[in-house]
Amino acid sequence: MFLISTLKGFWGNIIIFQILMFYDNFRFLKHLYLKYLLLLVFLTISINVAQSQVVYRDDGALTDSAELRLLYDESIKVLDSTNRTGLHIERLDILEVGNDKYLLPNGAMSVYKWRNNTWHNICKGANRGFNYGNKAFVHKGKIYCWGGYGFWRGHGMLIVFQEDLGEWELLPFTGELDFMYGWQTPTGLFAFNADSSIEINIDDQNIRESPEGLRNDFPILEPLHWYEYDFKNYYLIYITKAWLIEKSTGQIYESDVVAFRHYVKNGKGMFRIFGDSVTYFKGDMDHRFDLSVKDELQFFNKKEQHSDKQFYVIFFVSLALMSTIVPIIIYRKRKRKKSELITSTDEPHSWDNKYLEALLLQQGNILSVDELDTILEIIDVIPAETQRFKRSNLIKEINRLYCARYDVDLIFRKQDVEDGRKYVYQIGNE
Repeated sequence: MFLISTLKGFWGNIIIFQILMFYDNFRFLKHLYLKYLLLLVFLTISINVAQSQVVYRDDGALTDSAELRLLYDESIKVLDSTNRTGLHIERLDILEVGNDKYLLPNGAMSVYKWRNNTWHNICKGANRGFNYGNKAFVHKGKIYCWGGYGFWRGHGMLIVFQEDLGEWELLPFTGELDFMYGWQTPTGLFAFNADSSIEINIDDQNIRESPEGLRNDFPILEPLHWYEYDFKNYYLIYITKAWLIEKSTGQIYESDVVAFRHYVKNGKGMFRIFGDSVTYFKGDMDHRFDLSVKDELQFFNKKEQHSDKQFYVIFFVSLALMSTIVPIIIYRKRKRKKSELITSTDEPHSWDNKYLEALLLQQGNILSVDELDTILEIIDVIPAETQRFKRSNLIKEINRLYCARYDVDLIFRKQDVEDGRKYVYQIGNE
């Protein structure tokens, strides 16, 4: 109804504005009305049906369909109100603590408790965006959020919700952790990235290197836990493809076909996780799909583990090849660099990256943040944290491509000489 009334008001204002256009005596009023009309257009476009995942860990007796629908409908209301504040939510987690249910919009740091068939926010804090894309879970009767992206970096910090205070508290022993993936254990978390695997013991408040490290790893493209699902015996995450890890053995399976029907990545609706199974409900809650890890394993390929002997053979062979080939490559690259003139006109289609080609036209110039964001087509991205994250990734990719050919970066960030609080970007000539 709100959308309908907004649209009616919108067209009514269109008519009024057209009338005002005929009267020059109302220039000031016309100016004000134009601003008002543009705001209405923005609001009308911004108001749409929320599309995000609601992930419910149904750990006790399975919730009946009537309550599931009610939980989902009320969760979408929370999502709508959160999105109207400017924070885009990709996932909402429903957790159980005893007989109570809690809703956590990912990144908002709000905590809603289920009472009288609706969600009530019990978090007194107003902060948000600290842990965008975190992993929410319950450990020994308390709600935790782990890792994510915030304040211009990915991190692995662990916070716990103190319900009696209505506030979040940082666990200091995790303050220096980098972003990692991982699953729950009886004492906390098993965490890993490309460099190491660790055990985070919440009970003892300590961290130790895990003797059961994963021999195979997969890339961390962005510090987010949006598309991960912590089953009883398996851990599922979707990055460039679907990855499935057997917790007891560390065996990794991968799939780039139809694992879990791609719902884990693209599905918008409710996911109810119980044991090693998940039920996916589409947004209307009338269509459901029951999926289990046991059935989906047929779409996965087992990644082979390499023995220590194999590792050392591969290592020393690679070392021998690198000691021979690398000097040749460096010599040829330097020779080519000397013979090439770096101009966009000489090679207009050789980069396969439109942003790099556009920046080549700016060589020797210093760009403001807004000027750079305009070229990178992220000037309108919100919130600011997401914009900064996209800018950083685009700069890294452009510099990687450019450096591969000329052995030097194209974009350099510098402090603004006129305003030390700001940064500018020099294009080339460093």
